[in-house]
Amino acid sequence: MINQTNITIVGFGWASIGFIQDIDTRKYNVTVISDHDSFVYTPLLAQNVKNNRDIAIPISSISKRVHFERGLVSNVDFKKQVTTTDSHKTTPFQYIIFAHGSDVNTFGIPGVKENTLFLKTMEDSIRIRERIEQLDHGSTIAVIGCGLAGTELIGTLLDYNRYTVLAVDALERPLATFSEDISQRVIKLWEPEQVKMHFKSLVSKIHPNSMDIKNQPTVNFDLAIWCGGIKANQLSHTVNHALQLDCLRGIPVNEQLRVANRENIFAIGDCAFSGNPPTAQVAYQQGKHLAKQFNTNFQDNRTFAFHDKGQIGYIGKGESVYQSSTFKGGGNLVYYFNNLVHLYNFGKVYAKSKW
Repeated sequence: MINQTNITIVGFGWASIGFIQDIDTRKYNVTVISDHDSFVYTPLLAQNVKNNRDIAIPISSISKRVHFERGLVSNVDFKKQVTTTDSHKTTPFQYIIFAHGSDVNTFGIPGVKENTLFLKTMEDSIRIRERIEQLDHGSTIAVIGCGLAGTELIGTLLDYNRYTVLAVDALERPLATFSEDISQRVIKLWEPEQVKMHFKSLVSKIHPNSMDIKNQPTVNFDLAIWCGGIKANQLSHTVNHALQLDCLRGIPVNEQLRVANRENIFAIGDCAFSGNPPTAQVAYQQGKHLAKQFNTNFQDNRTFAFHDKGQIGYIGKGESVYQSSTFKGGGNLVYYFNNLVHLYNFGKVYAKSKW
């Protein structure tokens, strides 16, 4: 039987994985276009700076029923229903799903791109590890942005037991999306480890070995890592312009994850502006939800509802913190639970995808 309906997915991350796992490939021809040919288990990126584990799964190991095209989509002709990559390769589509993620947000601060390292990809974690290994004992490493990724990175740096760590954030505490109690637990662990904390500190410029903070003295460092958030990337802006959509935060979607009420255009994951937090949980659930809608030919046209399973993160010295609607806490036991969660989720992605 020859499949008649073509679905093109732009990007290969959590949203795409969720979709690929559940889509009925007997009904659809699925093509993934991405500049990366591996899925990276991003919740372990920060810890992987030190641990150096294999957290990438090649797409060739994930599915034999999904076609992969290597390339970075630069333009989409919605009238002709064709995508174009940076190498000028074109791919026709009947349905298109944008799942290409986001870019690092530097907030236009001078010197961020030139003088800091980012932590967003597998290559980034390797680059950070290599730079850290070149530092002398006692060197100062600044982490700018103390959300979940930045906090986990600081926790990982503490485990080296050889560097001075700076924590810098414009907000008043680390893990601002967690409760005040959780943030205080983080601070109480960091204080005896001599972490130099600069909260409510708005960085105005970054030099090769120092940063300017508004209304505060200049802060020096040997290595700086930027974990300051995300923003819509160029492809999202290109799509919005082509569809005459006015949204700076991503591609706006409705409750069915459709773009501009078009029957054949969807967006999921970090590139979509849906009112949900830009997390791996949301992206994965959106992908699975959309696949099930395709499988039923959108008969019920069910709206997407995010089921929050809580947030968990490593904070250093064998301790993690966790928060959900029913529980919050931290410590060594939560650290072991954290490891089990990641082991289970990584195994689930790999095992369920290998069909």
